[in-house]
Amino acid sequence: MKLGLAVLASLSLLVAVGCHRKPDEANPALHELSRADRRIDDRLASASQGPAREGLAAAIVIDVSGSMRETVRGESGEKERKIEIARRAARDLVEQFARYADEHKDEPVLLGIYEFSERSGSDDMRPVVPMGAPERERADRALAALRPDGGTPIGNAMIAAKAELDRTGVSRRHLLLVTDGENTDGFDPAKVAAAINRRPEAERPSIYFVAFDVEESKFKGVRDAGGLVLAAANARELNDTLDSLLRGKILIEK
Repeated sequence: MKLGLAVLASLSLLVAVGCHRKPDEANPALHELSRADRRIDDRLASASQGPAREGLAAAIVIDVSGSMRETVRGESGEKERKIEIARRAARDLVEQFARYADEHKDEPVLLGIYEFSERSGSDDMRPVVPMGAPERERADRALAALRPDGGTPIGNAMIAAKAELDRTGVSRRHLLLVTDGENTDGFDPAKVAAAINRRPEAERPSIYFVAFDVEESKFKGVRDAGGLVLAAANARELNDTLDSLLRGKILIEK
């Protein structure tokens, strides 16, 4: 009888401990997830700014990971390296932004072009053309230097791009990211998109993902968090997709 009571007492103690254990302690995976989310929120909050002024700013973020050496069908129908296709597409974006700025001299029109990849000894996202008024010749020279190498830290690039947009202080902010692969390093882009969506409305950029030669379903989490995800399998589709984004979402009258 005494043995039975002892066993029951031990079981009761174990149940009590389990009931009073914090969720993070009971499930380490939840604890890690929560901590990762907090780290993202902290990084996004550190870049926040005061009241915005009227104006337009866009951060064009281009994947230059090693897979961008691969080829897809070019505009001529022949195989072409993806980095060359992206380079031409970026030049066209600069041209469209420059024309828009010429036609809207009464408002700030700012454009930054950035490359991203994981490379030892450098930031995951690096300026190709720093945020400022669109300049055709400067952009043309800078884009010529793009070279593919390294991993694909998409989430980290998103955080850095949002910080660049925050620093502009303008009201209409757009983050356009072109990638040919899934995230391989750093923060999960779906979690970053969700964290951006938790920021105050005035602070949130519009997020556009172009899945270049990769299934757009890979970025379902970004879409679920409010981002617009579009697919482009080749040069023509990439050009058409970017053109539709500029004309229909970004370079529109205030």
